[in-house]
Amino acid sequence: MFRKTLAAIVLCFIAAPLWASGSDVPRDVRERALKIAAGLEKLEKDAARRPSSPPPSAEVSEADLNAWIAWRVAAEMGKFVKSIELRLLDDNRMEGKIALDLADSPVSMLLPAGADFYFAGAGESREGKIRLTMNSLYLGSQRLAPAFIDTVISVVAGLQGQKATSLNDWYPLPYGIKRLESRRGRLICHYR
Repeated sequence: MFRKTLAAIVLCFIAAPLWASGSDVPRDVRERALKIAAGLEKLEKDAARRPSSPPPSAEVSEADLNAWIAWRVAAEMGKFVKSIELRLLDDNRMEGKIALDLADSPVSMLLPAGADFYFAGAGESREGKIRLTMNSLYLGSQRLAPAFIDTVISVVAGLQGQKATSLNDWYPLPYGIKRLESRRGRLICHYR
């Protein structure tokens, strides 16, 4: 059984409840993101209609995935998360950047107002869930222990009266996806 995934997507879904709605995205980015969302919804419906056929899959380019992530960030995390950018690698590895603006946040006691995190990691998905293994984490050029992200998530969740989560937890995948597989510059979404 393949247990491949793009780990960075989990950052969007882990952090989504922690930040309020934010700014809008450019029209072309929104259109690309909505095209991906519509395509994934169509695949899910096709999979439900033909349960005996081979499981469908969809391939998403790195550029389109980043457009979808930008759309989700603006819709769900835009108050403090300014952007998340990913670079997809073979064997479910990825690298990325998360840009934060913490100027009006209690977390600014722990981090600079404009914090740029750079990370590398891998992940696994199975049975419609995903989890992340972060191999390296930097705040600017300063190396941090990957467990630092769990600390930030815990502090923000506590300040907002929410349950703390961890990057090591399993999180549900969107749109009925059962597993993900990353290759250089591409993400393959598998159903069933």
